[in-house]
Amino acid sequence: MKKPENTLFFVEGNPSFEDCDAAVLGVAFDENASYGRGAAEAPAAIMQASHQMETEIPLSGRTIQTAVHNFGIIKPKSAGEMLSETAAIAKKAIAAEKFFILIGGDHSTVNGLLDALPKETMFVNFDAHLDLREEWQGKKLSHAAVSRRVFDKGFEQIWVGARDGICEEEQEFVSEQGISEKIFYCPSMPRAFYSGKEFPKWMKEENMLFGNAWENQSEKILKLVGNRKVWLNIDIDCLDLRQGIETGVPTAFGLSLEQLNEMLFEICAKKEVLGFSLAEAIPDKKGKSQAIAAMLCFNILAWGRK
Repeated sequence: MKKPENTLFFVEGNPSFEDCDAAVLGVAFDENASYGRGAAEAPAAIMQASHQMETEIPLSGRTIQTAVHNFGIIKPKSAGEMLSETAAIAKKAIAAEKFFILIGGDHSTVNGLLDALPKETMFVNFDAHLDLREEWQGKKLSHAAVSRRVFDKGFEQIWVGARDGICEEEQEFVSEQGISEKIFYCPSMPRAFYSGKEFPKWMKEENMLFGNAWENQSEKILKLVGNRKVWLNIDIDCLDLRQGIETGVPTAFGLSLEQLNEMLFEICAKKEVLGFSLAEAIPDKKGKSQAIAAMLCFNILAWGRK
């Protein structure tokens, strides 16, 4: 793969891998999406959108002038190619202790980095869905099964922003594994709807993201992370549709952009973050989805590297 001549946020120049402290890889792959397609176009669109941004970090007196090596965008023809090509680059970056950024593509692209991460890594998933199905539409690597594959590899996980209407298979899995305290649901009904109701084993009433989501739940989420290293696993559909995003499985009643921003900042400020993945954005003609995704990349880069 030819080395790109630019990188995130900078139109000219691509620092060498040896000189960088962060590295980015785009994975143009959406063959494991179950509904809307187009996420394969996101890596190029997000990179282009990042070139339109100012590089100053507010109130800091500094810019995002950082050494981010751009591996470029791979375009695998199959799930097998996606896994092997992504894994090779992820292992190189993480073994060299680079802050790693993976831009998809559909959410199944995350499978490619699992063997590269230390086993003590905690996945903090921002997602409208739990993605805990064993398979979907006959695919074990479906984007609807990515958290199940993460679970299979032995990683602990937290979910933030999942809507509270989940399938029976996932209800049973959450109950059997005893992981309901690690799931923070966005309510899909008015608050009064939940009053006086008995909550099932797979849902904790005290974990519902009512009101100011982060202020209400931040201490609990950070305590669950503990001393573990963190991988931020962001599916753009965690955001509410009012945020103007295009995504493969659009879902109402999600996080606001401000809530997501607050959550990401607190985790980056207080925990050791190894990197992040950003998936399921679909570029739109007005540029909203890619602009939001690029801003999230900017902020995490500004906060996340120690």
